[in-house]
Amino acid sequence: MIQQEDEMVNRRRPSYEAGEHARKSDTVYIVGMAATAGLMPAELPPDVEIWKINEAYRLDEYYGRIAQATRWFQFHQRWDFTRRQNVDGAGKDHWTWLREEHDFPIYMQQHWDDIPNSVALPLPDILRDLLGDDPLTKYNFKWFRNSLSYQIAFAVWLGFKKVNIYGWELASDTEMKYERPSAVFWLGWLASAIGAENIQVPIGNKLTAAGQRLYAFDDVPAVNRMHIESAMNAARSGEYEAEAALRLNPSDETAKMVRSFHAGKRSAYERLMSELDDVSDPRGSFHEESSTAEENAALGADDIVAQP
Repeated sequence: MIQQEDEMVNRRRPSYEAGEHARKSDTVYIVGMAATAGLMPAELPPDVEIWKINEAYRLDEYYGRIAQATRWFQFHQRWDFTRRQNVDGAGKDHWTWLREEHDFPIYMQQHWDDIPNSVALPLPDILRDLLGDDPLTKYNFKWFRNSLSYQIAFAVWLGFKKVNIYGWELASDTEMKYERPSAVFWLGWLASAIGAENIQVPIGNKLTAAGQRLYAFDDVPAVNRMHIESAMNAARSGEYEAEAALRLNPSDETAKMVRSFHAGKRSAYERLMSELDDVSDPRGSFHEESSTAEENAALGADDIVAQP
């Protein structure tokens, strides 16, 4: 049994000391382009790795930093990184920057002869060593919806012992819904590999803020959210029915009043849902500081909307 477990560990974590991709340090800073990149320590040890991405070199002056990196990452397709409108304030385009000589490799989908520092990300090796060869496992867990997910998996594969993530929020509507879940998945994988105490993210970042409250254990019962969702869907349904009536008879004054009424309710519920989605305080503005969990659980959706 012990031998089998050792073989499993070896398969999941290959030898990191050999090959062109080998890490140069035990510590890596994975730096994105969100404002929290500016919260990185002003002074870093000279032997740490610093990973940057895409057009992040344009932000170095903004954040008061020198453009330094040990590896760069540009995972997009060629049509994206060669587009002419991708220029900085001085008129220099990203495509020109990629073709210049740099002191670090640029990890991409493949090596390009006209990008001298381009290196293919060893994604097949990462998938094989972290996920194994079972097709179903790869189908279920090959979850890469953003560049950060690739970087975290790469850091796990390389065997870094300390990982610091700055400048990654994934907080826009599209990022939050479609991209952030895969990054959080790989963060969990990273924590299981090196221990959560060896992962550093800036306080107040939105990437991990959703995990700061415990579902059902904290003072916001999920039933409140379900009440709001149900009432919001009912308001939408009433609004759609009124719209249908107006299409048949545009002068139907009753239908106009009904549509306006349900549209107002739907807007109020959507505002509440938006406040609940503010992961910095998932209670939303309807929650009274003095209320108990039991009192909140007893509120119906109409009661919640009526509160200031």
